[in-house]
Amino acid sequence: MARPITNGKYSVPKEIDALKPSDIDCFVKVIYSGSQNVGSSKHYYVYTAAYIPDPRYPGRGKHSSGTSIGKIEGGKFVPNKAYRELKANETKSLQGTDNVQDTESSNLDEAETARVTQASVNMKVKLRDIDLQIKNYGEYAMVLASTQSVLKKLEEHFNDSDARMIYALSVIYFIEQYTPASYIKDVYDQSILSNKWPTLPISEKSVNEFIHLLGSHPAVCEEYSQSVIDDSSGLTAIDGHVILCCSKQNDLADYGNKYQKIGNMQVNLLQAYDVEKACSLASKAYEGGLPDKSSVRDLLTTYDFPEKTCFLVDMGFYSEEDMELYRADGKHFVIPVPENAGISKAMLSNISFSDSFAYEKKDEDGLDHRDRILYRTSTVKELEDLYQKILDEDTERKNQAEEERCRSTREKPRKYYTRKIKRSDFPDDLVIMFRDSDMHDKMVAEFESQIGMDAEHTEERLAQLAPGFGIILLRCNFTKQTGVEKESYCRYKKRWGIETHYNFVENTIHFCGLHESDYIAMQGLSFLTTTFGQVKSAFIRQLRSASPYASRLSIKECMAKAGWTKLALHKDKKWHVSMTVKKNAEMLEDMGVKIAQDIEKLNNHTF
Repeated sequence: MARPITNGKYSVPKEIDALKPSDIDCFVKVIYSGSQNVGSSKHYYVYTAAYIPDPRYPGRGKHSSGTSIGKIEGGKFVPNKAYRELKANETKSLQGTDNVQDTESSNLDEAETARVTQASVNMKVKLRDIDLQIKNYGEYAMVLASTQSVLKKLEEHFNDSDARMIYALSVIYFIEQYTPASYIKDVYDQSILSNKWPTLPISEKSVNEFIHLLGSHPAVCEEYSQSVIDDSSGLTAIDGHVILCCSKQNDLADYGNKYQKIGNMQVNLLQAYDVEKACSLASKAYEGGLPDKSSVRDLLTTYDFPEKTCFLVDMGFYSEEDMELYRADGKHFVIPVPENAGISKAMLSNISFSDSFAYEKKDEDGLDHRDRILYRTSTVKELEDLYQKILDEDTERKNQAEEERCRSTREKPRKYYTRKIKRSDFPDDLVIMFRDSDMHDKMVAEFESQIGMDAEHTEERLAQLAPGFGIILLRCNFTKQTGVEKESYCRYKKRWGIETHYNFVENTIHFCGLHESDYIAMQGLSFLTTTFGQVKSAFIRQLRSASPYASRLSIKECMAKAGWTKLALHKDKKWHVSMTVKKNAEMLEDMGVKIAQDIEKLNNHTF
């Protein structure tokens, strides 16, 4: 008889080995699911013992595992088809023997059965060795049903196994928030993802290796992102997200512009986002100390954006050197002008407006609201001429004041020279000054309420600051025509979509503080921010098109209600729905979940 392995990682406990059938030369073997790390699930399978002779040396050979005949599960031996066929063949070979032998064999079988049964009763199986009997179903079924388009898109560019791995990690991040690799197997096993893809290698080691592989193969990830960009609406917002990084070994970690807020080093995550479809397009991690206007050059040269693209970028990306990239191949852009820019100073030197339009938006209660937006339009060339004139006049005043001072002291007056500004290569770009009347009135009222409370809030100070309240300056390369002001303003306001997305990433997914020390793994994680962003977008589209009850729910509320629906393994060894509220069941149906079909597939192992 084959002896069990009794030492090392693959040792078989005596109480488990006692449950194997004694009428066949066999042994119990430990099989780990997913990974061989400590804490991963292990199962005990029974194999026939095989002896393979060595043809080169008579009398020598090696022992090997033969056919699998079953497994030890639930405190007993569970035979499979191979075992039954083996016993059936033995029965046929014994036919024709005398009744005495049959009687003795029968008595032996009964004795062996009694021994195995008694051993099964006496053994107490550890809970960690028993399969989970409760699974998270509602939220996972809802996300799987509504985001299959993301998986299909991944399968167009990745191997099926890799695509499923990316999709599974994205779904877990979306539902459970960002989960470190050390805990992700527990989350995976507790969900129906482990029923859908039982052979997916989810473990701490395999997940870390896979994220590293994603970062090591940027070309495949970029090809996938490029295909998403090709299908985008063209209204593309670009913005950065700061990730606190406590690891000084990370090549990307550096002290950046958020040091005063976070008090530590940071990594910058730059993302392109389709504000029309509310969908992530591409992401990449950059050094924390690198300015946005430098990192955006790398992003824009990595991907080819369609000619219809209109970039909506924030003030931190304002740079004359980047204007060429924003407009390349006939593309457009809308960007705020910083206060320290010369054209901004020129525009604000005369705060006046030529016309207005009504901007429609939703208020805090979800009701339609119309704001009155004042505007005045100029060109970069006109403002540069005005700013140069302002500088010349200021220099002339300084020279006159210096001559007046030296006239009485008979000193030689100091000569001041005008600074010549650097002219833009794109003088025809439009610069539009807007004022939101409602915002202006609110800011004035807020300032007035604090007058007299401290030295900074005074009537004189209000008179000085009030003209600039509610003002924003936007630069764009649209052709000057009727309605261009409203179009520019409305497009820029849509940029708020990426801010909402980053708010979700930081406060819901909690992708905001990492201890990652590997540059390559950081790039792999940045790609996963793109894919779980796409999972979020597909889910929201389905949610907003669902029934009135579901469509009014936030993502957090929807997940909480769906989470009440669990799967439970009953005594009949079949999965059943547990704790289903009627309204929540209807919500799942609206989101594309077919509960009855899912249960049938789960019990048939075809989910």
